[in-house]
Amino acid sequence: MQATVWTQPVATPQAWRRADLIDSESWQWWLSGAEQDEIAAALRHAQAGGVPMLHWQQRDFPLGALRERLAALAAEVRDGMGIVLLRGLDIAGFSDEEVCMIYWGIGLYLGEPLGQNPKGDLLGHVFDQGREYGRIDVRGYETSAYLPFHTDRADLLGLMCLRQGLSGGRSSYVSALSIYNIILAEHPEYLGLLYNGFYYIRREEALTGKGVSALPLPVFGHENGVIRCRYIRNQINAGAEKRGVPLTPLEREALDFFDALTQREDLRVDFTMAPGDIAFCNNLTMLHSRTGFVNGPERHQQRHMLRLWLRFHQPWPISSLFGEDGNYVLHERGAVVSTQT
Repeated sequence: MQATVWTQPVATPQAWRRADLIDSESWQWWLSGAEQDEIAAALRHAQAGGVPMLHWQQRDFPLGALRERLAALAAEVRDGMGIVLLRGLDIAGFSDEEVCMIYWGIGLYLGEPLGQNPKGDLLGHVFDQGREYGRIDVRGYETSAYLPFHTDRADLLGLMCLRQGLSGGRSSYVSALSIYNIILAEHPEYLGLLYNGFYYIRREEALTGKGVSALPLPVFGHENGVIRCRYIRNQINAGAEKRGVPLTPLEREALDFFDALTQREDLRVDFTMAPGDIAFCNNLTMLHSRTGFVNGPERHQQRHMLRLWLRFHQPWPISSLFGEDGNYVLHERGAVVSTQT
């Protein structure tokens, strides 16, 4: 079935360019001392309660005034520009386990946690595991390599810096909706291909079984003009290789143009995260990237990020043609099941 292409430019705040963010501090939020005290009190309450972290409800990590600010943050990520960099959290006095608990507790106020792999991990750890980037069964977050712009399998993506590396690891974000507008204006002939989509490799099954998505997965989808994006070029390339069906010249041309737009300095925003910083983004309207990094010999010089995948409390409108493939969702009492088709 051919997807219907939305041919009107997107004029919502999510279609931002670099200048929109650089000229405004509204996307960088700082925690006050009182809010940090509130977080520390919530942590002590959770520790005293004895409920396992993955089974927490908001009442297990109780927040007062900060609760309303996090509601505003969630609204900004969903319906505003789509990105908030939360800064000012001093984690020096907490253990790694306590930082994970704080991050998880904050996340409960923003959305419903999603599993991040077939094992059902709900709090991801992003660090160099010594694996080789580019291997068909290796996911990029397991390496120290540069990660091209991509989306994850979530509505709201959160990345928290636990430790910085010795050098590198700079974060970048770009609006998929600004990219959409440029493609519509300059190369509308590409949109049909991007709506119809591409077969993706399944990393966890790449060396066994079929290892490819059952159907093509669209790059863009819309419901009444509300656009959503999903894009991982490396998985598209690997899917074509696995199937033995090369991308056509026009498909490669469309994808190359998409990639070139993600690299434009006037479109993207770049920043380095310090320990305690948390970047939240609307993963449905934005792509993210990371430069390669180098670790030092000391533990505090070894880059370690914490990742949350969340589902918006208010669902994002999306056509059934856009579909889902390989998502993992949180169910009652912390049990995780795959919704792979």
